[in-house]
Amino acid sequence: MDGKFDDALTGEQKIRNFNINFGPQHPAAHGVLRLVLELDGEIVERCDPHIGLLHRGTEKLMESRTYLQNLPYFDRLDYVAPMNQEHAWCLAIEKLTGVEIPRRASLIRVLYSEIGRILNHILNITTQALDVGALTPPLWGFEEREKLMVFYERACGARLHAAYFRPGGVHQDLPPDLIDDIDTWADEFPRVIADIDGLLT
Repeated sequence: MDGKFDDALTGEQKIRNFNINFGPQHPAAHGVLRLVLELDGEIVERCDPHIGLLHRGTEKLMESRTYLQNLPYFDRLDYVAPMNQEHAWCLAIEKLTGVEIPRRASLIRVLYSEIGRILNHILNITTQALDVGALTPPLWGFEEREKLMVFYERACGARLHAAYFRPGGVHQDLPPDLIDDIDTWADEFPRVIADIDGLLT
């Protein structure tokens, strides 16, 4: 016996800090923000941010371009819901310059920002379900995402890099019947939510 009693320490005394990854939420999401956290219980002791390549240098590229030329960069900041980033850019410009936009353009922007929010939530929920072994929710969810991407395409001709919002409004008005088709989709979508919820809860 050397007189040391390390083996007499309780479990609480042996606890040490541990590191966890916070994001990206899905392993296929390269280029986005990832945080490596050192935790002491529930307290974050240290945070090591890894800024993804998607977000590096955008500001520098924008320094030598006009407001309108910069708009497409915002589509690339979020491939899941690109129009939401365009919306933020346009609102900032309009606030700085004091520009008032037409009511219809404002409503179109809000509509497509909400569609983008739904696109984001569907991807998040269904891919997390996939990560825990549920294959059906992503299939159902991506079918709904496809319908929403068609609404994107009908409004601006593009699915990912829309460049549809403009400082002062939107590029063009919505085509005939698109609002009715979105309304029909919105009436049917709660059934899909209920089905996915039933599988996951």
